[in-house]
Amino acid sequence: MQKTSVRKIHATRGRRGERSVSSEPEALIGGRGVLIAGVAVLAPAFLCAPLFVAQFLCLFLLLIIITSRMYTEYLVRHITLIRRDGELREFKRQWVSVELIVENRGVIPAYALAIYDSPGMLAPVQGVKFACALPHRSRIVQVWKGFCSERGVFFLGPATIRGSDPCGLFPFQITYTDMTTLFVYPQPRISGITPSGGVPLGALLSHNPLNEDLSRACSLRPYQAGDEPRRINWKASAKTGGGAAFSLMVHEYEATVSYPCMVFLNLDLRLYPPRKSHAYSERAIEAAAALCRESSERKQNTGIIIFSGGKPEKIDSIAQSRFALIPILERLALFQQGNRQDTPLTADEKNRCVTVLLERAKHMQAGTRIMYVGPDLEHDAYLSLSILIKFHLSIEYLIIDEKSVSALAPGNMKRYQMKDMGYAII
Repeated sequence: MQKTSVRKIHATRGRRGERSVSSEPEALIGGRGVLIAGVAVLAPAFLCAPLFVAQFLCLFLLLIIITSRMYTEYLVRHITLIRRDGELREFKRQWVSVELIVENRGVIPAYALAIYDSPGMLAPVQGVKFACALPHRSRIVQVWKGFCSERGVFFLGPATIRGSDPCGLFPFQITYTDMTTLFVYPQPRISGITPSGGVPLGALLSHNPLNEDLSRACSLRPYQAGDEPRRINWKASAKTGGGAAFSLMVHEYEATVSYPCMVFLNLDLRLYPPRKSHAYSERAIEAAAALCRESSERKQNTGIIIFSGGKPEKIDSIAQSRFALIPILERLALFQQGNRQDTPLTADEKNRCVTVLLERAKHMQAGTRIMYVGPDLEHDAYLSLSILIKFHLSIEYLIIDEKSVSALAPGNMKRYQMKDMGYAII
């Protein structure tokens, strides 16, 4: 069947309730040969036929062909597909729902439409193909689901609508080039590692009243013997009344500690065991995501440094912030593991991650908790990193290795060993 490109039609796309003009989808209408042959044969036959019945039959068939063509042209102009979300976010091993809205904005019904949305590299999927009929000025919402089997960024689309006139003479196809970007975050895990200290003034809640943050007043209470005069709220005290009813009111502050968290993720595949480098590095990504998520839940300032090695070395970092969790998860979703190079490593290449960490630590806030996530380091590397204590920084190690490691690393720093699989990291 021969098809011809008729025109490009404007469509709209919805992002979380908002609609904007999208790219122009291309509409293809088939049956060009039927139209040409029908007009070329039936028009002369109508003019030259000697019998009234033959003329009536030719005119009737000619009207059917022209009406069917106009019907198809009208539908193509008034059928629209809208994507509910331009971006979607989901965790690995979870099902994601994609919503498509199909509208018939015309005054004539569409009796048979077939809609297909391309899932891209997402598999398995359910319900990407469906059929529907749309009365005049109506809409339907179709939801299909896909399983996020791998971490990464996926592009869903384009979507296609196929249909025809009631006689089936002029089938059409409309392709909407709009895409939905799907960010698949690392699989959610629980690290089981809790903070053990900090310094006053910050955002992490503390049960110790000695860690009160004088910039965060939370309530008032009556004055008690031993309260400092600077805590008295004189305006609130004056409102209590005079005489026997007068009482002093003092401020109470939130007990918090400042405990920023910086995750250093070592993804240099050359430092991982040869046969398990990709599996172990993926596990390290899950551990880093778990640490960032848990520290964000504690309202800590969280950041990440991703070191992937190479020449020149590849370093990506996100600054510490209370609102850095989503950028961190998206950056981990975007990270693509390269091919492992089994070339011999020099001593400088093995300790390059330590040099990078020490350089970045110079610009970190005092009291920052550094979490190293990756393969086991050399003995001298641990001793070099122990100097961070002098800068009022603490460091802990989350190691994934085929061999068991001790609970304390050289330099008397905490060292945890990751499990190869499972919901719990350690």
